[in-house]
Amino acid sequence: MQRKPLHIGLLWHSCFNENLGVGALTVANANLIGAAVEKAGMQPVFHCLGVRGTFDYSHEVGYQCDFTNVGYKALANPFSDLHRAIRRCDIVFDIGGGDSFSDIYSARRFQLIIASKFAVRLHGVPLVLSPQTIGPFHTRTARLESALALKPAKHVFARDEPSFRVLAELGLKDRASITTDVAFALPFEASLQKGERDLADGPIKVGLNVSALLYRRDIAKGDRISLSADYPALIDAMIDRILRAPRIELHLVPHVLAEAAPHEDDYALAEALAERFPQAILPPRFSGPSEAKSYIAALDLFAGSRMHATIAALSSNTAVLPLGYSRKFSGLFGSLGYDWNSDLTTEANETVLSRLDGALSDLPSLRNEAMVANLEAHRRLKSYTGYLDKVFTELAAERV
Repeated sequence: MQRKPLHIGLLWHSCFNENLGVGALTVANANLIGAAVEKAGMQPVFHCLGVRGTFDYSHEVGYQCDFTNVGYKALANPFSDLHRAIRRCDIVFDIGGGDSFSDIYSARRFQLIIASKFAVRLHGVPLVLSPQTIGPFHTRTARLESALALKPAKHVFARDEPSFRVLAELGLKDRASITTDVAFALPFEASLQKGERDLADGPIKVGLNVSALLYRRDIAKGDRISLSADYPALIDAMIDRILRAPRIELHLVPHVLAEAAPHEDDYALAEALAERFPQAILPPRFSGPSEAKSYIAALDLFAGSRMHATIAALSSNTAVLPLGYSRKFSGLFGSLGYDWNSDLTTEANETVLSRLDGALSDLPSLRNEAMVANLEAHRRLKSYTGYLDKVFTELAAERV
């Protein structure tokens, strides 16, 4: 018997985004939701609603999925393709790009995030906020707008404790749950050789993700990111220190591939660094988030400032040193009991370099800590997958 289709909106998801972190969220969340829909006896039909880029890794989503761009003009026009797509949906899952439900970035970005929630509300479609960072909010206006936008939400999932506390402050604790990032469920190919390497005496593969957003502060505009660390000097020092070690092979691993946006393009920056440090290895451009995660999974230690690159490491049992620039890093990794995060907004370069030295001196122990944190992440993710099973079982019963 043919299954009845269930139309699901995936707001602020995209398979066309140059930021592979957004791709990781999209692929992982679609797969989790799709599995729950099929378990309830229905056929998922996804409608991605986000920002269109030049990439296309829709092949990593195993379900029917179309795409509609979100922009101010489309939101303002109730007859636009965007509003038509929302009206088709039986339910909408909003992931906010993972960390965009905050005024840390540009005001334009935040207002789009807010307005999109009101658009879903306008059409009476149930809204669920998938696991994401909530806040921080630096102004009273931002907090008021956020509380109003979330008021009609069916449920809200925070991916860390600080975000859950913000939801409580906004008066939403009764409809909020703590879980973790859905990218812990992103598929990847495990490395067969990795477990055979002797981390105490043998060769070591170290990956480094350098964020163009942080490195190119000279051309970045409109955000509230303020670093205490000298990021370019820190990156140069880390590369120099790693390459001086006789057993280490260094891989430069970009996670945002945005040729049209120099202040965001990790790959162009990695190419420039590879010219300066020719001993470093630069992988080809990844075709999608799962391919990037599979590459990271083959490394022994990974350090980086793109959050989903570091999640790719931890979720593949790879020792990782997150180089964080906002609360989302300390919130997520701290919630998992993983204490190797560097806070570049408060720490000096010497502190971060000392942490790198500590990691390299005892990689076997650090890998064990990563494995324990990964297990905790999958335990926490069950609160979200359990909710998915419940909500789709209820929707299936309504359709009988």
